[in-house]
Amino acid sequence: MANMKPLKLVTDLLKSVLRSVRREKAEGSVDTLQKKLGYRFTSAGLLRQALTHKSASAPEDVKGLLSNERLEFLGDAVLNCLVTEHLYLTNPDKSEGQLSKIKSLIVSRKILGQVALSLDLGSYLIFGLSEVKAGGKNRQSTISNGFEALIGALYLDGGLGVVREILQKYLFSRIAEFLKDERNINYKSKILELAQKDGFGIPRYTTISSSGPDHAKEFRVRIDIAGVPLGEGCGSNKKIAQQNAAQIATLNYSKEEILSRVKGEVKDELLSD
Repeated sequence: MANMKPLKLVTDLLKSVLRSVRREKAEGSVDTLQKKLGYRFTSAGLLRQALTHKSASAPEDVKGLLSNERLEFLGDAVLNCLVTEHLYLTNPDKSEGQLSKIKSLIVSRKILGQVALSLDLGSYLIFGLSEVKAGGKNRQSTISNGFEALIGALYLDGGLGVVREILQKYLFSRIAEFLKDERNINYKSKILELAQKDGFGIPRYTTISSSGPDHAKEFRVRIDIAGVPLGEGCGSNKKIAQQNAAQIATLNYSKEEILSRVKGEVKDELLSD
């Protein structure tokens, strides 16, 4: 047991050195990031914190106060405010409901992840060794969170005007592109609207099969509206499978066909009675 203490000291020292090396490397590359942004931070420490993932924090920072999590919290609010403002000013013909749908897509992890990728943000984030090995720099949720933290830091350092200009360059200018991309359509919401509008209630999703090993599962899901099967979809998780099933149901959707099928089933039940 006595030999364990020196070993722990060496391990802690190595971890500290690795953190310092990663931090120095990141600091050497943030000039490139600032050039991309077109903004130079007054507070280098604020930018460093925005780029520091919790995995790179010291062990004693159990609350993650020195990581980018608090800035992410702030950036989320700033982002929502400026996206709402932009959509309101540029879409005078859209209703509140339409604006809300567009906003929910634009501030989604998927879209913010794409924006973060366009900045190559993962290359500037500071990770702990475990997160590096886990592929954190390429994980959509991680880099989208990092983008929100960066927005929070930009707001504190330069104000709303600076953030607005950067969002115009990297997010607002691509809104039309994001809206046209079929991969960004929420088919579950679309089929729900159709079903409820026609009085069929909420679509039902049923997982009918799953196959493959745990690390490469494939799920098959069926969607029923008013008890009528309208399609099946596959995916690496249930959410993706449901989205794919909803897309097929949207293509197959016919109010008349569903009513006909429902009436036919009722008639058959009456005859059998």
